[in-house]
Amino acid sequence: MKKIYYGWIVCGLCTMIIFVTMGAVANGFSFFLPYIKEAGGFTSAQTSFLITIRCLSGFIAMMGIGHYYEHFSVRKGLSIAVACVGAAFCIYGLAGNYFIYGLGSAVAGFGYGMGSMVPVSILMTRWFMKHRALAVSICAAGSSLATIILSPATTLMVEHLSLRAAFWVQGALFLLVALAAAVFLRNEPREMGMKPYGHESFHAEIIASGGAKAHAESFTLSPKGWMLMGGVALSMGAFANPSFSHLSILFITEGFEPMTVAAVISAVGASLTVSKILFGESADKLGGRKTSILFIFVLLIGHVMCCFAYLKSIILCVITAVFIGIGFPVSTVGNSVWASDMASPDHYPDVVRRLQVIYSGGALLFASVPGMMADHFGSYIPAYMLFSVLLVFNLILIMWAYKESVTERKKVNG
Repeated sequence: MKKIYYGWIVCGLCTMIIFVTMGAVANGFSFFLPYIKEAGGFTSAQTSFLITIRCLSGFIAMMGIGHYYEHFSVRKGLSIAVACVGAAFCIYGLAGNYFIYGLGSAVAGFGYGMGSMVPVSILMTRWFMKHRALAVSICAAGSSLATIILSPATTLMVEHLSLRAAFWVQGALFLLVALAAAVFLRNEPREMGMKPYGHESFHAEIIASGGAKAHAESFTLSPKGWMLMGGVALSMGAFANPSFSHLSILFITEGFEPMTVAAVISAVGASLTVSKILFGESADKLGGRKTSILFIFVLLIGHVMCCFAYLKSIILCVITAVFIGIGFPVSTVGNSVWASDMASPDHYPDVVRRLQVIYSGGALLFASVPGMMADHFGSYIPAYMLFSVLLVFNLILIMWAYKESVTERKKVNG
């Protein structure tokens, strides 16, 4: 029986890590928001500000992520990040006031920042030469798996046990994931006496090209390219994190039952999980440009449909969930694919890190916007109108950025 390449085990572990550091921290925590708001008697703005605290902490963490992973190996750094999320959920379980919730959000944000797609993408570039975008997409699917699993699980635990118990149970499970990462994760194939997946075909291509592939040019984003991609990452972060975090509270405040909303959010997670794999395969075969345009357009349709939540139609709600789930991978996997398309391997880690920092900055700036708009307008629907506008802006920028990248590559090639 053929032995499974260890890189796929690393990929599976990274999927679990993203489940915790991105899925539980962002998507999963959103299911707690209505209960936190009710239990604490908080306003919509106060509830949303917990996300702002998390985003601020995550943004600060990402600003120092380069130094962090110079001090710690990827294995140790990711294990610590996951452990921080586990500790954060235990802190949430102790919360009796707003300050403790804020402390938990700050700790969770650190875990999010240090355990995001940046180190995971770097690991995948070390372990995979072939099917790299697919491997990155599988890892990113961890956050959508969290949506599928944590949506009904959190609702059931809070409804039948307590809010405190739900936090503690999840915190303990996340600490077990941190332990598994510390024991089984490996920084690179050499630690296992292996080579990256697909290196044989890569070397065959080098021989076939007369060695030209081995001496490919070094390139990265031009100043104009950085302005465009900075705009893409900023606007993507501005809508993606706040949008997903407020989906459940959008539907609940529009009159849907909590378990109905949990089922709908699970549908988002299910379509998102499958779509992330499709996004990776599509990027590998069709290229990042066509794939990004297609998925952003689908995501735009989903957000426009969110604006009709006031109709209280379950069928429309489910269709909305499917569109959002199908389109959302571009917001989580996009930075890795764009960095790979617009920068050579020697520049890839720096480009993907910078894009992720800008993305986090966008999330930080807009984290409290849905709550403030809901307090002002009496509904979260205006916020989703704003998110739709941001997506149109994003679609224009990504097309422009790819055109600029092609122009820059032609200059490099002479």
